[in-house]
Amino acid sequence: MLRGLLSAGAQSLWRLSMAGLPQGAQFVRYEMYRKICDATRDLSLSGRVLSISESAVLCGELGISGSQVFQADYPEYDIAKLAFPDNEFDVVVSDQVLEHIPCNPQEAIDEVYRVLKPGGVAVHTTCFLTAFHGSSTYTGGGDGDYWRFTHHGLRFLHQKYSRVIAADGWGNPWLPIVNGLVLNRMPVPKANWHPINMLARHNRPSYHYVVWVVAQK
Repeated sequence: MLRGLLSAGAQSLWRLSMAGLPQGAQFVRYEMYRKICDATRDLSLSGRVLSISESAVLCGELGISGSQVFQADYPEYDIAKLAFPDNEFDVVVSDQVLEHIPCNPQEAIDEVYRVLKPGGVAVHTTCFLTAFHGSSTYTGGGDGDYWRFTHHGLRFLHQKYSRVIAADGWGNPWLPIVNGLVLNRMPVPKANWHPINMLARHNRPSYHYVVWVVAQK
């Protein structure tokens, strides 16, 4: 009960501190999205775009319009067995998906490679130090929480690609407190002077919470 009261109070203060300020992505993804946008700034992210399992928010951050995006959600679509021809898409995006796949991660990465056109771009984000977040009533399949990745591991999985444009991560030692107060999904003010913005950008490589990779076929 006390934790709930503290969490509610912290969320109220968070919202109050942002009154009148433009807001960005949620806390745990704010810096990650900024870095991915920087890494893809000079790439052409147009044409046919495949969004894996509710990754439309990241597509929007990348400036990819909804009309370009084909949404492929689990269980109708399985990232390791995509029901599409070879060389079908210009861009494939998966946002916090790879930790939930009940297969060898290399199979999923190779399947994305298969459906990408030559020169196409894959963008994946996933977890390193996040807490367990599978279903409490696990029955197998996509409701599990199977994997954790370093950015080195993501780079390794993309050896077949012609180049890895970016492989990195973000996190800091303050995240257990933020998570404990259920603030990790709160939006971040875009003003760089704001303490929440500073905390959302503060990075310690040994505490990477989320990791990502951008690779070109």
